[in-house]
Amino acid sequence: MSGRRDEDGIYANGVDIDRLLEQILSDPRLRSSKAFSTTKTYADEPIIRRGSQMDSYLPQKIGQMRELQRTPRGRTWSETRLFYEQARLMEDFEDNCPYHGQFQSYYPTYRTMTDRQLRGYFTWRARVRAGQVEQTAASFAYVYLYELLMGIGVESGRKAFDAIEAFWKTYRQFDPGMDRYVPEWLVDYVVEHDLPAELAAPYAHLEHDAAIAVLERAEKGALAAAPPKGHRRQPTDFAAMGGAAGEFAQAVCQLSSYRLDESRLYKERPEDVACVLLAVYSRLALHYRGSRTQGLTETLFGLRFAVRHVMYASAVRYEPGFHEDCVYELSPTRRYVCKNGLWSCDSYHDGGARSAKLGQIVRAVDRQLRQALGYTHPLKDHAEAKYLVKIIDDEIAAYLGWKQASVPRRVEIDLSKLAGIRSAAAVTREALLVDEEREGSVAEEAPVAAPCEQNAFGTTGDGGDALGLSEDQTALLRALLAGQGYAGPGNVDLMVDAINEALFDLLGDTAIEFGADGEPQLVEDYVEDVRAAL
Repeated sequence: MSGRRDEDGIYANGVDIDRLLEQILSDPRLRSSKAFSTTKTYADEPIIRRGSQMDSYLPQKIGQMRELQRTPRGRTWSETRLFYEQARLMEDFEDNCPYHGQFQSYYPTYRTMTDRQLRGYFTWRARVRAGQVEQTAASFAYVYLYELLMGIGVESGRKAFDAIEAFWKTYRQFDPGMDRYVPEWLVDYVVEHDLPAELAAPYAHLEHDAAIAVLERAEKGALAAAPPKGHRRQPTDFAAMGGAAGEFAQAVCQLSSYRLDESRLYKERPEDVACVLLAVYSRLALHYRGSRTQGLTETLFGLRFAVRHVMYASAVRYEPGFHEDCVYELSPTRRYVCKNGLWSCDSYHDGGARSAKLGQIVRAVDRQLRQALGYTHPLKDHAEAKYLVKIIDDEIAAYLGWKQASVPRRVEIDLSKLAGIRSAAAVTREALLVDEEREGSVAEEAPVAAPCEQNAFGTTGDGGDALGLSEDQTALLRALLAGQGYAGPGNVDLMVDAINEALFDLLGDTAIEFGADGEPQLVEDYVEDVRAAL
């Protein structure tokens, strides 16, 4: 019975296998042979593997990729173009040959890997795509990021952005150095693919840009509300500030090197500090317009200008075609422009740093306001410019006066005293009638001594000495009063600054401004005041 199992046992080609085994085991000669020895020593035996798992095996797809770089067309491609074409070829390839060695390259691509490293990379990439992110050779992670930037293995746009962000946030625990590059790449990806600006907000310092925009608006508002040249400035309207003062103070907290949000006075009286800060900034904006070549915000954060912008700096990435011309507004103070495939960035380019000059202004406001309020924790004097301290003190006095006048007055009427008031009024009326009857003689007025002749500034008009001006500065001032040009010695720009600072204590404003032709001229409203002071 061949190949059939029945109740008596198992048969193979007519032989009872069980009976045959029993005979072999019962034979004493066979039992004592080496085949049945209990002291047998076991040696290593080779593990049978598939051909695809052997180190010497090269998958056909990798061979095709290698061949691509040796073709006449491939030899003419740039390194980035070759990487892109090879990535498209290998987009769906997976391998099963882990690599545990090292691979480091400054600009890693498939071409820089050995065959063994390539197989290890595609094995690791398959696991990452399956959601299993493991630490690997440092440059493998960057090659994967380059693929995502080019849309390899993922749909370009929002899905690719999410994939790049998710991989970076997971893998950065293994390689914190990624933080130097990936955040900037994410911003560039948002701009290039016209994604919502909110996606780039955590990585583009947009809070810094938004704060600068608040200061820009404050400066433009002050200049727009300023009177024409030659007319006096109106007092600050604190009632019209509303929520603008609080918004301005929050922006200052973002931009100032002096940490206003840590100030005791600001914590206790934020509204007072905010109103004075906005008033001082507005006054300084007017001062800078008349005496500086740059505006106040530009002085604090530099000029805003466009510079060439390299998309995805330090990344290996190829763009198959030119990007269409476009303008992308990332924030009120940052704009990206693409023209003929070249990108530029129009911004302040201050690197998101806090301004030390703004910090000096804010600290001076904090110190002077503490002094005016009699605050128990004063700040030390840092010897700021006189004109700055003068502006701050003027605005503090104006604010405190406005605040005092704005306090609602409480009036109480005691109705029980109305009868007494009426009686007193009747007595007064009778007394007035008697006085009118006695009217007739008028007392002679005592002669009043003539006052000493002084001008409105308490000076006798003896010249510039009383104002602290040098002979050259006085000569320049007299020439301007006479409507003549100044041809004397000295730097006119420096002398104008010195004269303005000297007259600021008397006028509370800039006396000399530069006209459209670049020549100095007296502000019309202050001509007679300056003449009287001299």
